Formats: sequence, structure tokens, C-alpha cells
Amino acid sequence: MAQQSDGNKPAADTSRSNCRTITIGGPTSWQPISYIAKDGRQTGLGIDIIREYAKRENLDVRVDIEMPWARTLDLLFQGEIDVTAGAYFKTERQRLYHYSDPFYEDDIMVFQHVDRRFGYRQISDLRGYRGARPHGGSLGNEIDSYSSQNLDVIYSPTIDRIFDLLVAGHVDYVLLGRYDGLATLRKLGIQDEIIAVDPPVARNPVHLMFSRNSPCRRHIQQINALIAELGDRGILQERIEYHLGQTVFDLDNGS
Repeated sequence: MAQQSDGNKPAADTSRSNCRTITIGGPTSWQPISYIAKDGRQTGLGIDIIREYAKRENLDVRVDIEMPWARTLDLLFQGEIDVTAGAYFKTERQRLYHYSDPFYEDDIMVFQHVDRRFGYRQISDLRGYRGARPHGGSLGNEIDSYSSQNLDVIYSPTIDRIFDLLVAGHVDYVLLGRYDGLATLRKLGIQDEIIAVDPPVARNPVHLMFSRNSPCRRHIQQINALIAELGDRGILQERIEYHLGQTVFDLDNGS
């Protein structure tokens, strides 16, 4: 409850201005970074890192990843959200947000229908085909730049809809993170129809992304130290394997 001052007039809530609570946003379905678990929990590797830091520093955490990514970025810019659970580095974003050190690497894959395969080894092999990718998000500097200049790509508002387009033959491929895509295929029950084709188009480092308008940005250096510690102790890898097990590898058990 906010403190009171000057009679009945409430004083400003200092939990935001002093960063007593870290508010986390992020994508709803980005395995293993941030996602909704089968029991309804909002979880993921990026959320784990912030929770561990908050526990050590006696801070509260609020998680809200159940909103569109574009809305998340808008609230992050305003400082209503302090940090996203993960983001790829983008040069133009660096003017608006602060990045942590990377804590994960995400493979961006070409997904193809098994009955409509075509030769692919590098991104230039996608020229002459129509692709799809999520609306509103980045796939990294290299892919974004090449895609905008050289590829015929449409943008889908949801990941599920992207794979609908591929199944129906409206596009020839989908560009998406490896485990994000595999988990979605399992959820839709079409994992035997669509495959991820190696090698990855890119391997993108994943960072926490802080608002420049958030008081919590002062914790970035200490959070970087925590990321290094968790990596050195093997805990990051343990958590990656845990989250991938929750969202990809055990989905044959009825999810």
C-alpha cells in the first residue's frame, strides 16, 4: 500500500522510482527464454536470471509476458516495464534500451514442409521462394537487413498462423528460432509435416533488454556479474536443459 502524506493525499509510490520491484515483459512463446508453462506459470531462462538476482537483492518481481511484443516494447520504452526476458541485439534498439551481456544463443532456422523441400545451405538460397516470419520482432541484424533487401517475406501476427501458411502452401518456408518452432509444431501436432533444416541461418546472442527510463537499469552491471557466475557454475546450461525439457522434448507425454 502506498504511504500517505499531507492529510488524505497519497504520496507517490516509491517502489517504481527506487526499483523495489522489477517488472519483466517478454514473448509468450519463446522457448526456452520466456513462455507459458503447461501449468500456467510464466517462466523461462531470462525470467530465472532476474528472479535469482531479485532474490539476492531482496527485490520483488512482477512478470507479465501475456501481451503483444509491440505493446511490450512500447511499455519498456516508457519505463512501465523494466526489462524484457530476452531480445536479440539490434543497432537501432541500442539508442532506446540498455542490453545486458548475452546469456544464451538462439539458432534461427529455416522450417520447410516435408513434401515441398528445396535446397538450402545459406540465406541466399532463400531467394526466389516466399517465406514467412513473425510480425513485430527481430531475427537479428544480419537476417533483418538481408531479408528486407533480398527476400520475399510476409509477416504473420502469430507463430501458429505462420505454420498454417506453410501447411497450406501459401509460403515455402518459415524463419523462426529452433526451439520456439519445434515446441509450436508439437503443440499443433504437425511435427511430422514440418522440419527445421540445418544449418541455422544465424546464431543470435540473447540479452536482457532494459528500459533507459527504468531506475532498475542501475542493476545491469551486477546482473552481468550474475550471468557470468551462473555460466561458470554450469547453472545456465542446467536451466536451459530444464526449460527445453518442459517445452520440447517431453511434449510426447500428452501436452
